[in-house]
Amino acid sequence: MKHLQKSRLGIAAFTMLFSFSISSCNNDGCTDPLATNYDEKAKNDDGSCEYEAVNTILSGDITEDRILDAQYEYTLAGGVHVKSGAILTIPAGTIIKSDPNESVAYLLIEQGAQIDAQGTADNPIVFTSGASSPAAGDWGGIILCGKAPINNGSTATAEVGDVLYGGTEPSDNSGTLKYVRVEYTGNAINDEKEHNGFTFNGVGSSTTVAYLQAYFGNDDGFEFFGGTVNATYLVSTGSGDDCFDWTYGWVGSGSYWIAEQANGVGDRGIEADNNGDNNGASPFSNPTLSNITLTAYVGSESDGMKLREGTKGKINNVVITNFQDGIEVEHGITVSNAASGELLLSNVSISNSTGLEFAIKGANNASDSTNAANAVSDAINGAGTGAGTDWTIGWTKGL
Repeated sequence: MKHLQKSRLGIAAFTMLFSFSISSCNNDGCTDPLATNYDEKAKNDDGSCEYEAVNTILSGDITEDRILDAQYEYTLAGGVHVKSGAILTIPAGTIIKSDPNESVAYLLIEQGAQIDAQGTADNPIVFTSGASSPAAGDWGGIILCGKAPINNGSTATAEVGDVLYGGTEPSDNSGTLKYVRVEYTGNAINDEKEHNGFTFNGVGSSTTVAYLQAYFGNDDGFEFFGGTVNATYLVSTGSGDDCFDWTYGWVGSGSYWIAEQANGVGDRGIEADNNGDNNGASPFSNPTLSNITLTAYVGSESDGMKLREGTKGKINNVVITNFQDGIEVEHGITVSNAASGELLLSNVSISNSTGLEFAIKGANNASDSTNAANAVSDAINGAGTGAGTDWTIGWTKGL
């Protein structure tokens, strides 16, 4: 009888152990809340988690908010437009490459849309070529179109994308670009038009533009078509045309700009226009700039700064090195602006110029020519210290 009781006790213990084992097995499952088959009752992850496929292609029109994930590499396929009302968010460290097998890639933020691209010094956002052997001109660039005033009409059509820019909203907001590097931009549209690294079309002053580098593009590094946007900490490296360019009434501010031309590549450090068709168009280009370093390789055949076509502005603390000519002021209205102080230069250092330190061309009269020459000569006083370089560490590439 005792033996039978022991047997029954043993069977009961085995049954309880077996039941516990089954129960333990039933507690296994997917424990990741981000997975599509997440099991909230699972206590042990059994490796069965499944996830939705991530779309890493940027193409066509973006019509609703989209947030990228820095753990993935994205492909920019053809012309990508962020449409009015949508925000494209790009986190620090994201890499986006152009698709060499599609039509020319570019990213365009239309009026009423925004980009929120905020990298860091240690983790910049990088747009680059997807070609096996990257080269200048492999893709287009980044274009922002805002609603701020311009002087080539109440609105105008952008050179790229056939979209409008300009308007009556000086404080318009196209978003944020911070710690972003673009490489190998500048694809040619036709014989007269090419993409820039960064293009700002009628962009408003509520837009944040800081810590950007254009690296070995085929055309300008940075170009401003009117607008009121302020731009700080910009680097143009190895640009195929001008490093910095403005026209059509840009009235923003800029500080800490570096231009470094590559050997045998590039044109002017700064090319500044008001309006080529109407030098007296209003609002005048009239930016306020400071702390600028413009460097070319010895033998460059162009100007450190070419100020022309009616531009105004206040430009202080500039270092110009190795350009053939340091500063050229051209066309009657521009010379008049320099003579009257509406185009005002101060604290400029010029070294290793193989031609003229400065030139005044196309004055309306002798008085303007003399006064402008005196003003520019006084500005070239060797007091310029430029932009420095400490702020470029970590997120830029050199020549």
